[in-house]
Amino acid sequence: MRNPFSILTIFAMMKTKLPIKKLFKVSCCFSLAISLFLFSSAFMEGETIRGALGRSIMFFFLINLISAGDIGLLVFVKNNVKSDRSCRIWFYILSFLMGSAVMGIMYVFQQHLIELGIAKKILGERVRGNIIIFYIFIQGLFVNGILLLLQNFIIVQEANNNAQLENSRLSAASSEAAYQLLQQQIQPHFLFNALNILKSLIKKSPERAEDYLLRLSDFLRVSVSGNKRGLATLNNEVKLCIDYLEMQKVRFGEALQFSFDITNSDGLLPVFSLQPLLENAIKHNELTDADPLTIEIKQTGQRISVINNIQLRSIAEYSTGSGLANLAERYKLLSGGEIEIKDNGQVFSVNLRILTNEDRNYRG
Repeated sequence: MRNPFSILTIFAMMKTKLPIKKLFKVSCCFSLAISLFLFSSAFMEGETIRGALGRSIMFFFLINLISAGDIGLLVFVKNNVKSDRSCRIWFYILSFLMGSAVMGIMYVFQQHLIELGIAKKILGERVRGNIIIFYIFIQGLFVNGILLLLQNFIIVQEANNNAQLENSRLSAASSEAAYQLLQQQIQPHFLFNALNILKSLIKKSPERAEDYLLRLSDFLRVSVSGNKRGLATLNNEVKLCIDYLEMQKVRFGEALQFSFDITNSDGLLPVFSLQPLLENAIKHNELTDADPLTIEIKQTGQRISVINNIQLRSIAEYSTGSGLANLAERYKLLSGGEIEIKDNGQVFSVNLRILTNEDRNYRG
């Protein structure tokens, strides 16, 4: 069961900003309700209207002062301190001491009202002697505890809302990606070209035709199969790229050159993150034997890059232009990071960080 005062732990797990407006709104509503209750109870116990009103107004501002102090501590912790056990202890010590100090200020102000003849000495009749200090401390603990519970509820609710929103965005991005994959990778002209090439190879070279057919079947199988996780192993992504480029190599011959430099196939990538980059390079650039298109898939540490030389077509093929943007959105939702895109006019490259199993829990 979750500790009701684990506000720092919950907040440390959040990837979003502190909901300051909501916290202040709740504290204002809480302080207003308590002030109205205090006004009615004081009035019924024989307090004058002016004295009861003064106490309730004072209590309203003091509760908001305690709440503002707690929020200030949270902001400080978020920006400066890691949420470890020692930090949580000091947070609550400071918070409760602050609440007790504010209640002490309230008591002093009440005594001042009594001296001025505005309020009656109701508190003094109930609590006598040095025990008044303990009584004020208990009041501070009680009021501040309720405020912390309310703040905890707001932060948890905000975290759940953001998690649901992020999951919805990821689901929408994944659905859009799946639709684009079906539309782009299995569009009629792709199958038409592939089947024509296969027909030609069957006549010229049955062995190459068999290899081409195996690559085509593997590529289509991955294209139409669902991937609910949204992630694929680096090894599978690289194999998909090899199959795709080998099929394109049969079509373009020496006009297409490619190389792979993968040092470690461990790790994860968003599903279909590399192949669309290869397709974009072929779609937007000229491919000739004299000036071949050169594509390099290179791994450097925990990052992988797709690099190609730029020689743009004079007549560009139709493109929705959303493929790279969709990849960037999916990558951000899955990992919390950004892809790196570089274009110096001669070389175009897209760089992604290879994900690990821990990155799967980013949305959690």
